[in-house]
Amino acid sequence: MVVAFAGNTLLIYFVWKKPEVRSMTSSMFVNMAVADLLITLIVMPFSVIHLHNGGKWLIVHDLAGEITCRGFYFVAMVTAVSSILCLAFMAYDRYTAILHPFRPLQCIRKAKYAAPIIWILSMLLMSIILVISDFDPLQDFCGFNFDILGKESTTVLGGIFVYLFVVQYFLPLSVTSILYAKTAHKLWFRQVPGNYLSQNQRQQEIAKRKVVRMLVIVVAVFAVCWLPMQFFQLYQVIKETQPLPPFAMYLCYWLGHGNSAINPWLYISLSSRLRLAFIRMVKKKFSRPAGRVRLKKTAATTNLLTHGTHVESSV
Repeated sequence: MVVAFAGNTLLIYFVWKKPEVRSMTSSMFVNMAVADLLITLIVMPFSVIHLHNGGKWLIVHDLAGEITCRGFYFVAMVTAVSSILCLAFMAYDRYTAILHPFRPLQCIRKAKYAAPIIWILSMLLMSIILVISDFDPLQDFCGFNFDILGKESTTVLGGIFVYLFVVQYFLPLSVTSILYAKTAHKLWFRQVPGNYLSQNQRQQEIAKRKVVRMLVIVVAVFAVCWLPMQFFQLYQVIKETQPLPPFAMYLCYWLGHGNSAINPWLYISLSSRLRLAFIRMVKKKFSRPAGRVRLKKTAATTNLLTHGTHVESSV
């Protein structure tokens, strides 16, 4: 939690304070950092308590328990969807910028329009969570109540978890993979005969490749971290009567939430601009005390010499 909070806060600070690192990509990573901070501050603590108590909601009761229970699941699902949609949007942005730079509706690629659209779409897609999540005050239990929909519990359970798998994972990752595959083919393998690039154009091509390579790595890490959680949800549908052992559930949650700690540091390490900004900040932080000591010594020496000169002239 500390690593996730520090990394995401630092990333937001860099993009906010350093104009040279601002771009559409960095703005989308800030959007992801906001989602990761919500996971860190809300979802992680509640998940630990929730899992430790075997699903019992021992935090608050009555109406507050109902609100926090539904809010917990809603925030958890919305943040996960918003993160993968940010990655999909960045893939679309790279695809459009490289393969179709003059395509109309370029305003959609602007972060100030894309960010609210992503959050609104995420909330709409996960609105079903507000319906099926339920708090039982008699048993202090917070979970999914599929009987609310008035159908067979097993059928609804399967439909909901398949829907979550498709929306949260399979469909966005499939679209993202296809877009990056086409973008990579354009950048690395497609060369027009007789079309010689100038030095400036070569540098631009190299920069584009670096960005795409970085984003592909981030997407791959996201996919690996969230795969166990998706497997866990689908396993609940297939083997409803044979639940996974507790350590397996903890591992699924740990890997999924761990992505919130990995994302900012991965982006900072892979982005040359952010990496340089981070190194400068660290150097400035550690060199400041020494500078202050030298300043104090210089000031003390100046005062001593001034005082001594004043005494001599008085005599």
